[in-house]
Formats: sequence, structure tokens, C-alpha cells
Amino acid sequence: MTYNIKLRRFKNEDVTALAEFCNDEDLQRYLLLSKLPYSIDDARDFIKYTKYCEKSGGEQCFAITLDDKLIGCVSYTVQSGCHGNSASIGYYIGKEYWHKGIMPLAVKSILEIIFQNASINRVFAEIFAENAPSARVLEKCGFVREGYLRKGIIKNGVVHDAVLYALVR
Repeated sequence: MTYNIKLRRFKNEDVTALAEFCNDEDLQRYLLLSKLPYSIDDARDFIKYTKYCEKSGGEQCFAITLDDKLIGCVSYTVQSGCHGNSASIGYYIGKEYWHKGIMPLAVKSILEIIFQNASINRVFAEIFAENAPSARVLEKCGFVREGYLRKGIIKNGVVHDAVLYALVR
């Protein structure tokens, strides 16, 4: 099946849809930074954060839309200093859109945006080791597993192993 997904910047009108699909324990399980319950105010704060980062050059967040409906988020952060040739990515999508082949399309779209910056030649993602669906997304997009980070993530006071994936142009 072909999906008409697009990436765009977040808008204030996205607040309700964002709060609705982010207020899901399964979606939040593998997000590095998460909050439950996820309120309208949390969504409003996130959208404000994305607008600030767009101007300041920090994390660049994009809304994933399907037929103009907000369904998720994909972001990247250009690293600094001696790692300035690299960018990290993160992503999530509403649960009703899982396992449909949509997220690889969104990741490929963000890669196109990232690689417009000629100085970026490496994109990486750190994921929870037990998050097999995310690993499949990255592998479908050409990422290679580079390492296993024992006790690499602490979330809500619990230590988790992580896996590092990267794509080099």
C-alpha cells in the first residue's frame, strides 16, 4: 500500500491530536523522554519547544502527516564539536499506524532533509535494545547496527540496554 505522508513543522492546531496519540503507554514505552498522562498543556509546551528549536538551531522536529492528519513526529539534532559531521534522529508514531510501513517512509524523508546539509555524513539513532520494531525501521532505511550499549539508557529510574544504529553517506 502507498501512503501519502509528508513532513511539516508543527502548528498550534496540532495540540489536540498530539495529546491524544501521545497519551498512550505503549507509544511512550520507548521514548527517551516521556510523560504520562500526556495533557493538552504538555502538547502545547512541546509545540512551543519545536518552534523555539526551529529558530535557535537545536533539535529540529517535524510533524508526520498522513493525508494532512498529524500522526507522529520525527526529529534530528546536529551534533557539535568534533561530532559536527553527525546528526541523531528520533521518531514516534500513533499506535494505530504501527506496522504499516509508514515510519520507514518518514525516516527516509527526514534523511533527505538532513543530507541537504553537506557537512553531515553520519546519522545515528540509539534505541532501547528490546525495541525490535524500531530496529526494523532503521534497517529498512539502510542503517547498520554499530554497537550494543550495556546499561546505556536510564528511564524512570530503570536502567536499560541500548543499541546504536548508524547510516553513513
